[in-house]
Amino acid sequence: MNLHTNKSSRNLRGLLLTVPLFLFTMCTKQDNPFLIPCDTPFGALPFDKISLSHYEPAIAEGIRQHNADIDAIVSNTEAPTFSNTIAALDYSGRLLDRVTSCLFNLNEAATSDEMQELVLRVTPTLTDHENDITLNPELFHRVKAVYEQADR
Repeated sequence: MNLHTNKSSRNLRGLLLTVPLFLFTMCTKQDNPFLIPCDTPFGALPFDKISLSHYEPAIAEGIRQHNADIDAIVSNTEAPTFSNTIAALDYSGRLLDRVTSCLFNLNEAATSDEMQELVLRVTPTLTDHENDITLNPELFHRVKAVYEQADR
């Protein structure tokens, strides 16, 4: 794939990757511990309520939210600053971070054949999502503009 793909082709590819996961999300959103507020101490994940079937819908929703966060940064009409670009980027994708941290840590600590199959299924989608962010030219220009102001 050409590194200089336009935004519409990236969006189409992202849509094609997340549609199956999104459809699955619609079926199980109410009972997914990743997608509902936690009333646990310190907001810790309720591990006793998480099953393998919760990960893919939560990843799909996490990608959707992360894309919205990135779009908000890129479409910000204010001049790029550390706060509205770098900090906003750092705080973007919180749900996706939460879900993937749980998945990959549990895969290392308490894996199973089913969990390893899940990881193999979601990894290409997560990789494409991260590539779309890393190779986003509009986001790069905002980050570069902040970097060029570093001495001010």
